[in-house]
Amino acid sequence: MRYEYINEPTVELRTEQPYVAIPIQVTLKDWAQTTVLLPEIYDWLNKKDIEPSGEPFYRYWCIGSEDAEFSLEVGVPIERMVTGDERVIASFVPGGSYAIAVHQGHPDQLEISLKQLEEWTKKEELDIDKRWEADDEIWNGRFEYYLTDPELEPDLHKWQIEIAFLLMQDDAA
Repeated sequence: MRYEYINEPTVELRTEQPYVAIPIQVTLKDWAQTTVLLPEIYDWLNKKDIEPSGEPFYRYWCIGSEDAEFSLEVGVPIERMVTGDERVIASFVPGGSYAIAVHQGHPDQLEISLKQLEEWTKKEELDIDKRWEADDEIWNGRFEYYLTDPELEPDLHKWQIEIAFLLMQDDAA
């Protein structure tokens, strides 16, 4: 199968990773509210003399739409657990097997890549660690890692975003 925006997906075993983040609930209409959070997190880390240990990410808990709210965290990996505050939380990326693909191109096309990765997991008979509660799709580990630094590459069409879906334990690699 040829993919339009992603490389050939793989399954990768990852260890638990501490991070700090700012949780937010937002619709697609108000998505710009998420993009201003990263500078705030980096400023918080700098004031506490904590070095990031990986690429910034979005962690999705509940998938929304144009009018329904997404529940997500905008985060940055760190070396070890710290204490958050009233705004910044400390948590961890769960260890386990992940379905991984890298989106190549404008973030506005990311939805296509997300669907392609979900279709690939179905074709490979892998179960994503998610469930439904009422009308809400709840994810235990859905991440988008922003591999491209916008200050170094302002052309959004040249961006790379890693998509990682935590798999159910039965599907461990």
